[in-house]
Amino acid sequence: AVVSTQSTGEDIVVVVDDAQKHAAESFVSYRVLTKTTRESFELEDFHVRRRYNDFHWLGNVLTQQYPSHIIPPLPQKKVFNKFDPAFLRLRQLALNKFLQRIAEHPILSTSEHFFIFLSARQIELEESKRNTPLKKFTMPQIPVSDIESPFKDTSEYLESFSKILNSLSSESTKLHKDQTELSNNLSTLPPSLMLWANSEEKLEPMLTRFGEGISKVNTELEAMVQKKEEIFNESIKEYQRYVTAVKAVLKHRDSLQVTKDFLTLSVLNKQKDLEKLESSEPGKSIATLFGKSPVQVKGEKVAKLQQEITTLSNNGEKASDALVVASAAIRSDIERWNINREKDCRELFTGLSDTHINYFTESINVWQGLIESIDKD
Repeated sequence: AVVSTQSTGEDIVVVVDDAQKHAAESFVSYRVLTKTTRESFELEDFHVRRRYNDFHWLGNVLTQQYPSHIIPPLPQKKVFNKFDPAFLRLRQLALNKFLQRIAEHPILSTSEHFFIFLSARQIELEESKRNTPLKKFTMPQIPVSDIESPFKDTSEYLESFSKILNSLSSESTKLHKDQTELSNNLSTLPPSLMLWANSEEKLEPMLTRFGEGISKVNTELEAMVQKKEEIFNESIKEYQRYVTAVKAVLKHRDSLQVTKDFLTLSVLNKQKDLEKLESSEPGKSIATLFGKSPVQVKGEKVAKLQQEITTLSNNGEKASDALVVASAAIRSDIERWNINREKDCRELFTGLSDTHINYFTESINVWQGLIESIDKD
């Protein structure tokens, strides 16, 4: 594959190709080629080989490093038939898109983990994995209800978009199955026509050409079905995973808001407790039995509440700042996602249209040639 930053206008371009089977170790590796003009890289172009687990690590570590950014989704892991050529072709395309989307992101592409993934030797990558333990994100155990999120419209759209994608995926799967079955049925016709031709000397030329024509049409049909799988079906699957990724980021933001609201409410409650304590008269308590005066005991309680309020207020300010930063990052990423989604849709339907045009054009040429040959006979 030829990788060039000049043709794309980007300062870093990444391409995934050359899937290689490692049957003895039971895994597949992919070549990752990088071309860059960034000064953070020692070389302008280089390549490494990575397996799926390496891509998976990169996705997880970026999610941990940037919980408020939408991390491009990876294709799901496959246990069975992972050496199947058709599967490897689709997997390679998906991994290529995963890295390209990261490379195009102004924040994700600056991650030191991305740099290591693209440039480090395998032994260095494994060391980096050991030194970067992945932590499982857990939601705070605080009731999440009635959150006034500025992304409410986005959440509602995601639910609607998810239903549309699920419907498209279901119908696309049925269509793929029907067209594959049609192709299989067509493949049985030429042998039958050849048997007929062998028993009909006068019809033999026409029957032979007709069988060859059906084989050509079926070849074009197979190519179209394969191309549709790459262009349409895989795009739908990627966006199903994307919806999940966006929902996860919004959920993370909601957790920050819950934390901030909880701290704000805690400060208010402590302030009420302080006001009540300060307005009360010093009274006897267990502490007074050990030589402390009621005034001293009250003073200690006031000081403790004031310290708690200060701590909660500081944590609340940090939580508020984190919420602002997260919201800004999410808003920027959603805008970028929407722009890319519109671009992807144009490319998807243009590619789908071209695929059908090519199939029908080639099929018409085959049938037209058969009619002309029959007329000559």
